[in-house]
Amino acid sequence: MAPLWASQPFKGVYILLFSLKTVASLSLLSIFYAFKPLRPVSEWSFRVSLARSVLQAAFRYFTATRYQHPRQLETGQSGERFALITPLDSTLFSGALVSEQIKPAPVGAVWHPAPIQQGQGNGQKVIMQFAGGAFVLGWEPNETAKTLSGYFAEHFKTAKVLYVQYRLATPGTHFPAPIQDALTAYNYVLNLGVSPKDIILCGDSAGGNIVLALLRYLQTSGKLPLPGGAMVWSPWVHVTSHAGDDYTKSRNSDIDLLYAPLLDWGANAYIPKGDLTPEAQELISPLGHPFKTETPIFVHAGGREAFFDAVHSFSEEMTTVEGNRIKFHESKLTPHDLLLTNAQLSLDADLHEALKDAQTFLENKV
Repeated sequence: MAPLWASQPFKGVYILLFSLKTVASLSLLSIFYAFKPLRPVSEWSFRVSLARSVLQAAFRYFTATRYQHPRQLETGQSGERFALITPLDSTLFSGALVSEQIKPAPVGAVWHPAPIQQGQGNGQKVIMQFAGGAFVLGWEPNETAKTLSGYFAEHFKTAKVLYVQYRLATPGTHFPAPIQDALTAYNYVLNLGVSPKDIILCGDSAGGNIVLALLRYLQTSGKLPLPGGAMVWSPWVHVTSHAGDDYTKSRNSDIDLLYAPLLDWGANAYIPKGDLTPEAQELISPLGHPFKTETPIFVHAGGREAFFDAVHSFSEEMTTVEGNRIKFHESKLTPHDLLLTNAQLSLDADLHEALKDAQTFLENKV
């Protein structure tokens, strides 16, 4: 059930009170954080400490007002870089991806820096990006794609980024909608003529969950060839109906930047009501359900994030499966989702060290 503040006239009152409180709080914190011992992590800079608090405030606002950035399903400012991808082959969807309520639907995606035209994909490298947001928050696709493409360009050189706007969880839209969308987008890239070995799936937080679900489905269903690699950044691997409580009880939750009620909203909006099949449970919450995959996976976690222990445990589980190639990278001082939040945190050295490690691993140099 949506909170009172999610609808007018209460929403207007909340925005006013929230703005006043946040300005006062951040002003006070800016004084506290001038002193290293008072920062959430003493090794963090003033900027990182304050940016972490700004992100927390934003997540509180989004959660209280149930804000969701609308998906872009028309060309808009993206011009030729926009792609509206239509599901073309219903036989691709089977098992837990078949639902009476949730059907495959068109997917909006944005290329950066430029699109790949039909039939011109041979020799092109593509990073397919699925952004986080607890399954319920969306981001402006053009700016986000541009920022991420800038990060990737230094390490993956000529790779083009396809930012996939999967359906967010809303009343009437839940699992398996994002995985259907991921499969639709992956099939689209293959149909452009891009070799599977030249595709890297990339996802952060809830987007990392979607990437892992897509990999599991591709491996077990045999519907399409497997991609050449995958990167998952702070993947949400333990998704339960009591996600907020799980988070609060986790080590580092007092210094991380997430907000427990956001995770409750996201998990309960995404998980279908009623009994789930074992296949659906494994796709929704992969921790404790390792799977075999021929695709090498780079797994990143921040040493100061509350998801760290769950992500590290999942990585170790995957490593025990014979034939899997898994690389775990810890950035010791970073909070949740370095890939998406670095635009605010400016932890460039940590991010590029991780990206360099990912590139080396995925290019099979280690």
